[in-house]
Amino acid sequence: MAKRVDTFYQGKKWLRKRQVVLKLYDYQCQETKQYGKTASAEVVHHIYPREQYPELEYVTWNLLPITSDHHNKFHDRVNDEIIGRGLYWQRKRQREFDEFYKNR
Repeated sequence: MAKRVDTFYQGKKWLRKRQVVLKLYDYQCQETKQYGKTASAEVVHHIYPREQYPELEYVTWNLLPITSDHHNKFHDRVNDEIIGRGLYWQRKRQREFDEFYKNR
């Protein structure tokens, strides 16, 4: 079965937001930075997945620039669930998540 194409990632609004986030973090992978190293970010990851939290899809604190390699380790590629270090980043941003929903 062919994987569906998500047109969200080709949209002008997303492409602009992606650039803002990359620039905010100086185009550096934030996961690599955790280990005292540097690498160029290739992907902007939704810490809380947009399929489950569409209201967070453009919220800056929910977006994390990382390498493609790290991104593949944040998701189970069979069921697309967040795993491993992806769960770490959700715990790390839990305060922002709670504040967002408290103020709604």
